[in-house]
Amino acid sequence: MTRVLLVLATAAVMVGALAAAAPAQQELPRHPHMFVLGVEFDETGEPVAFRRCVDLAANQALPLNAHHANLHFGRAGEAVFQGGNVVVPGAPLTEWRNCEELIAAFFPG
Repeated sequence: MTRVLLVLATAAVMVGALAAAAPAQQELPRHPHMFVLGVEFDETGEPVAFRRCVDLAANQALPLNAHHANLHFGRAGEAVFQGGNVVVPGAPLTEWRNCEELIAAFFPG
């Protein structure tokens, strides 16, 4: 599939594994989130453009509550993705700390 989907699926598996290993969701490491709007793909499924990337909560770690069960993986996450948008968890759950690093990895130049 696409590189973005592969990375997001890997992040989902990683977060899921962490959540399954932790008896309480509060044991997941706090992390920032990036909201990538208007992702466009080419005919091969590779990301070729995006409209905007926003560091949510001023790139600060968010309190750990139901956002992982819903926004990243649940119905809300599906709806966000169907709209051409993606919420990406940041470091330490992925290799990116902010929009600048995430965009540089997928849209160099």
